[in-house]
Amino acid sequence: MVGGGNSALEEAVSLTKYATKVTIVHQFDHFQAFEYAVEEARSNPKINFIMESSIVKFRGDDKLESVDIKNLVTSEIQNFKTDGVFIFIGYVPNTEFLKGLVNMNQWNEIIVDADMATNIPGVYAAGDSIVKRYRQVTTAVGDATIAALAASNYYIN
Repeated sequence: MVGGGNSALEEAVSLTKYATKVTIVHQFDHFQAFEYAVEEARSNPKINFIMESSIVKFRGDDKLESVDIKNLVTSEIQNFKTDGVFIFIGYVPNTEFLKGLVNMNQWNEIIVDADMATNIPGVYAAGDSIVKRYRQVTTAVGDATIAALAASNYYIN
């Protein structure tokens, strides 16, 4: 896992349900995540940390076999065997085309109510483009279900 914010730490914890070991590579000596996310990750015995480092090369022929990780303090490069990398170093919602149309927060996430309705009657939003705490496929599917049901109810009535 690459990153040090809420998404990276929450995803790392989630991955421990399926992986025997998860390593978080982060460029700073501290995390930008909420304290609860940091504590949850640090207390998970399946999660290891490589701090003040970044991945500088991906290696493998037909599939990923390892990555080269550079320590940003010492400049030392180590080869780290892995068969997967998840990058969570921030995200930008794809909502620019809605700017000025629907209400958004300072990160350009769409503000919705419990029915996924925007400030415009009949316009709904769901998934990672909305203001929400957890960004998972399962929560996006749930959001979409709510939005679809609310929209169909809106247009039927």
